[in-house]
Amino acid sequence: MPALRGHTTLRRTFFALMLGLAPGATAWADAESDAALQLDQSIQVLKDEALQFNRDAQLVEEEFSYPPQTRVDVYVSVETAALLMRTISISIDGSAPVNFDYSDFDARALLKSRGMQRIGRFNVSKGSHKLHAEYVGQYADAKDGEPELADRIDTVFDKTLLPATLELIVGKANRGGKPILRLKEWRPAP
Repeated sequence: MPALRGHTTLRRTFFALMLGLAPGATAWADAESDAALQLDQSIQVLKDEALQFNRDAQLVEEEFSYPPQTRVDVYVSVETAALLMRTISISIDGSAPVNFDYSDFDARALLKSRGMQRIGRFNVSKGSHKLHAEYVGQYADAKDGEPELADRIDTVFDKTLLPATLELIVGKANRGGKPILRLKEWRPAP
């Protein structure tokens, strides 16, 4: 029996020591928790600064790569109700074409609120330039086996020293006609 009493005494001593250390252990844990929180907040600030730096660097790179005096942005919009774009291809002065393949989601998003999508950004010199574009699409309610709709445009636009914005509009030629491509040049206000 005396051995069991020793265990009980040892146990009581251990718990008394633990209870005596508990306030200090809690303070130490709180200090470590505060330090971890401050470290986490500092890391978050660094992440935010890195993201902002990346955005700023991209803008500078964009301005450097496409200066205003040579920049041409080409957008596409769809005026024909329920026409879902499948692909569009654009080329300026015979350069390699820029192609965009539409997912069903992208094609439907383009129809909402007469949306526009930038297809490409190009560098061209001042003067006249040839634009070639073609699209393929299909009506949303088209039956299986119905042929896709397609059109192409070959036209000329004039580039000044100001940035140029071109819009390729997919719209109807006339009542009942198939959708055609036409070009609209956006000019900055003087």
